[in-house]
Amino acid sequence: MITNLIMATLISAAGVASSLVYNVKMEGNRMTNKEVYTLNEGKYLKRLFKMDFTYNAQGQVTDKKTYVWNENQQEYVLQQVETFNPDSNIHAD
Repeated sequence: MITNLIMATLISAAGVASSLVYNVKMEGNRMTNKEVYTLNEGKYLKRLFKMDFTYNAQGQVTDKKTYVWNENQQEYVLQQVETFNPDSNIHAD
């Protein structure tokens, strides 16, 4: 939930309307990585953020790491780590 708020704020601050592009990496039926870009001038991609997912043996998400692109450093910087307890509906940030 907090990650969604952070991402919505970043997207809003970047002045992005609906020009988002996604790159998703899958391993079987599991999404392991999702990168989100804006589309500038209709032809250039600009990195916004990415999320990495970790799964347990039962195929449940156990961790989600969210990184935000740092333009000055030209790299992703870890913003948030969420750890999920698959045995309950509660997760810890």
